[in-house]
Amino acid sequence: MSKLTVADLLNAGRLERVPADRSAALSRLPKTDTHLATAAALIGIDNDMAYTALYDAARKAIAAHMLADGLRVPARTGAHEVVGIYAEEAIPDPTGSITEFQKMRRRRNKSEYDNLVLGRQDVEADLRHASNIVAAVKADLGA
Repeated sequence: MSKLTVADLLNAGRLERVPADRSAALSRLPKTDTHLATAAALIGIDNDMAYTALYDAARKAIAAHMLADGLRVPARTGAHEVVGIYAEEAIPDPTGSITEFQKMRRRRNKSEYDNLVLGRQDVEADLRHASNIVAAVKADLGA
């Protein structure tokens, strides 16, 4: 199966056009910093919650980028997967961390639904990726 593109997602209704709103997108980015700080503070105390926070930081940053581009994911099963597909195509990735988003999504799902135990190293490694994703979004949006 070939890799899905933003155009494929739009055609399939898994992504939809909305008015581009850079101002609203930028206003969402401070929350991503809060989530990253929360994740860092919880490492070793509550790794599951730390992971949820770091994952949400990355996801919300990408969603903000989408809004600036005039796109959003309709609420439905598989929405977070679409966020990752969009990110890989639309956001410059100098660190390679955006390509880790789908792995982070799967790891978060397994910790949430399959009782995967997340170790300190897992959380620390993916906190670096989430931080890099947030930074990449900010850089691309000029924030």
